Amino acid sequence: MKLLALAAASGPVPVGPGRGRSQVEDPREPADAAGVDPGSLAAFFEQRVSTLPPAAGVCESVWRDALYAPLAEYLGRSGKLVRARLVRHGWQLGGGRGEPPQTLCLLPEILHSASLIVDDLQDGAVTRRGGPALHRVIGPERALNAANWLYFWPYGLLDELRLSAARRRACVELITATLLDCHRGQALDLGVQVWTLAQDSVPELVAEQSRLKTGCLTALCVALGAVAGGASAARVDALQRFGERVGVGLQMLDDLTAVLVADRHDKAGEDLRCGRPTWAWALAAQRCSQWQYHALAREARAAVERGDWQAVCAELATLIGADALAPARAVLKEAGDLLAAHGFAAAAVSDVRGDLDRLERAYG
Repeated sequence: MKLLALAAASGPVPVGPGRGRSQVEDPREPADAAGVDPGSLAAFFEQRVSTLPPAAGVCESVWRDALYAPLAEYLGRSGKLVRARLVRHGWQLGGGRGEPPQTLCLLPEILHSASLIVDDLQDGAVTRRGGPALHRVIGPERALNAANWLYFWPYGLLDELRLSAARRRACVELITATLLDCHRGQALDLGVQVWTLAQDSVPELVAEQSRLKTGCLTALCVALGAVAGGASAARVDALQRFGERVGVGLQMLDDLTAVLVADRHDKAGEDLRCGRPTWAWALAAQRCSQWQYHALAREARAAVERGDWQAVCAELATLIGADALAPARAVLKEAGDLLAAHGFAAAAVSDVRGDLDRLERAYG
């Protein structure tokens, strides 16, 4: 299957002294799927903000109104902390003892929240996680500043963790490399409208965009847990490969169900209005004749000018077919198989597979 081959073609993401990766929306699923409290991100944020040095006069109230309060409300809408659970899996698979520190688990959630704020601003999104997109609440300038603050915050939080200097340095390198890769992926997302691309180039671009934007972030999750837990370089490398495939599989599910599931058509509308290259377009490019694809691309471009994307969404759903989710499911299965092939403990691998199964079912 060509699409599956593209999704699985990504290589390892180096870690350590050499190197160490929006956007997928968290699906609806049981909150206790892996013992992570979905309300912990907002509580964590509030607690840490309360320890920041206070300012005299009006500055404190301005910070509260322009930064802290909007972020507290936004983070309180947090999804199911998929990335925090992946850090936990990385810690356990990498040989960490007991439970990983909460701060460590929440680092990728903070980065992901920042990326969603920026992504919504760039896409002109109206809603996010049951509420208005942050830039609709506090304006684009304040929203961008808040997102940037979240991007930098994890570097300070790393200093709170009881890690050796070498492990802390490796975590810093992982985060920095991931942010650079995510922004390169976002450039692929923003830099071209899908109907301007040659049909045979769409799957390749979408696969690399997904690897960088989403795969590298999920690879970061398991790598942070593994590195902090003291895993060997070989184990970290295997876990990064696993995490990258999980991220690509989830991005495929997110893109494809946006077109196929009526409750998610608002997400499809955002992508279609902006001409974003997605896995729905990648699959259509591989399954359609040249005549069919070019007709669809022309109609999509005209629909954007008319402000009417629903017909194009329906046509995409028809063209990609009822089995459109099969490649995504195959990528997630491959991710679990990769763990088993590298000799990780059977019980831990089973725990991960159960989590992946729940994630997959949550997309419908």
